[in-house]
Amino acid sequence: MNPPVAPDTAATSSPRRWAWGLVFLALCTWHAWLTLTLFGETRPWEGLISDEPIISGRHPLHLYHGYLGARSLIETGTSCCYDPAFQAGYPKTPIFDSGSRPAELFLLLGGGAFRPAAYKLGLAACSLLVPWALLATARGMGLTLGPACLAGALGLGVWWGEPCRELLEVGDLDLLLAALAGLVHVGLLLRYDRQPSFSAWITLLAVNAVGWFAHPFFFSLLIPLNLVYYLTVGTRHRHPLAWHFGLGSALLGGILANGFWLIDWVQYWWIRSPLPVGIPILTHRTLYAFWTADLWGEEVDRALAVFLLSAGLLGIVVLNIRKERAAARLFGRAPGCALTLAVVGIAWEPLGRVGSPRLLVPALWFATYPAVDLLACIARGVWNRLARPSLRAAAIVVPSAGVIFLGHSFADPLLERAFRTIPLVIGLGPERRAAVATLVEHTSSRARILWEDQPSQAFSSRWSVLLPMLTERVFLGGLDPRADFDFSYAGLSEGKLAGRPLPAWSDADLEEFCRRYNVGWIACWSPTVVSRLRSWPLVREVIPLPLPPEDLPPGAAGCLFALRRTPSYVLKGQAEWLVASRQRLVLTDLVPEDGKVVLSLHYESGWQATPSRVQVEREPDPYDPIPFIRLRLPGPVTRVTLIWENP
Repeated sequence: MNPPVAPDTAATSSPRRWAWGLVFLALCTWHAWLTLTLFGETRPWEGLISDEPIISGRHPLHLYHGYLGARSLIETGTSCCYDPAFQAGYPKTPIFDSGSRPAELFLLLGGGAFRPAAYKLGLAACSLLVPWALLATARGMGLTLGPACLAGALGLGVWWGEPCRELLEVGDLDLLLAALAGLVHVGLLLRYDRQPSFSAWITLLAVNAVGWFAHPFFFSLLIPLNLVYYLTVGTRHRHPLAWHFGLGSALLGGILANGFWLIDWVQYWWIRSPLPVGIPILTHRTLYAFWTADLWGEEVDRALAVFLLSAGLLGIVVLNIRKERAAARLFGRAPGCALTLAVVGIAWEPLGRVGSPRLLVPALWFATYPAVDLLACIARGVWNRLARPSLRAAAIVVPSAGVIFLGHSFADPLLERAFRTIPLVIGLGPERRAAVATLVEHTSSRARILWEDQPSQAFSSRWSVLLPMLTERVFLGGLDPRADFDFSYAGLSEGKLAGRPLPAWSDADLEEFCRRYNVGWIACWSPTVVSRLRSWPLVREVIPLPLPPEDLPPGAAGCLFALRRTPSYVLKGQAEWLVASRQRLVLTDLVPEDGKVVLSLHYESGWQATPSRVQVEREPDPYDPIPFIRLRLPGPVTRVTLIWENP
């Protein structure tokens, strides 16, 4: 049985509470400054509030899908929508892109408009909540203000460490939010056991709702922890039925609060989420290879990880000795499972492909609290046994000197991290803006632009996903080079078109492909692709496409090929393509051929046609796994409006 935790009367009735409060506020101020420096070195505030987008990693993808989801929520009440701007049309769902939900919330609070500033402000706000989440977990565990501040400092050290910084860089904010919510969730479970109250219940419900909203897969991993917690402490609450009902309603309420989109998450599971940007898989499974893997970050990050994990393990033993079994089991199993999944994920490809190496950061956060509890127990024991002031002073000076001596080699990187961090890449820059201007000048919306992707550049910018917003053009490719879903079949990636090496395509096959997908221009840079297209008679013009070196393979140059063909989105029959926007397509002057009009647009269940005599059907393609849209008409129709509704 857990002993009741005595209130921190000494801290609450003396200046000690104010002193530790000032320490915590100092931590928050320091953390706020580093958060601000994420948005620029010289004028970070301007970088934060400007409408220049973050183009690091997958941030552009989340911004784009956040805008689509926010607009769809305002207009239809669901975050799912049909986007015709990429891949010949695809459904934007909670599965793809799964990391855009925080962005949807940020842009929804910003009015639903395409406002990169709203996304950046939301990202900054989430970062500012980190020390408060760390403090709330410590207080839920029962730590006093001093150890709670230490836990906050170590947790912030993890936040600004290389593994977590990498997650921030690539845009995995959803996982970081879910990990913080999981921390607070565990702390609140312990508090709900000791001091069940309405405030504890409502806070637990809210944190569960946030966790399931941010990352349902991660929060589903906490279900066994909830079961362990209930089996550990539930027997002590046999008689108060309200305690059991409150716990169950808080845990289930978080799921029910997200039911409006979790239904879509389950419904569109077949689409499959994109491959995560993860740690490379190890080829040699040795202890040295594991230790030197990029998973751990730099030397200072490795030292912090070793300290937290080893001290956390000893802290679990101490918690068990004190018979605080609920805390020991929760804070023991959580980092153990997360660390195991992270380490195995860098050696076993099936697990690594779902992003398990990213769980190192939650593992370190969970290990922080038993580690701090261990340090607090040692400090209290030593302090109580040393009556003389000189001995107490020595007890402070000697360990401090030992820490300084052992950690002097990390002084330079720690000081560097303490005052600045590497900013996120904000703004397109002159080369990308010149590329956008080239696309606007030399292309039109009458045909698609085939954009070459580079999935091997795992950490490169996904800025091309913003091109429809910047150019008002439609694209094949450019959405996400690592998107593993069937709608990305018709793409040009690393010298391969639709999975076949481009040199293996005959001129007739290339022409038929461009007709099927209404390709009018090809933007590419791979030498193999450029060489093949230069020899193609259908090419009308080759235009230099200025791109920064970081967007191109070594020695490559961007080219825009204009094709000599009559563009049309109608593959069979006749029709005028009037409007193609999110969830809505308008055609005029339709004349069927054999009673059908076939469109160069992917089919997805949910299309509704007006007038109702027009039937929307599937038109199978011999190669593309996704069929096209076929309209069955009894005769010529002046105007047809197609609206996609989430089925």
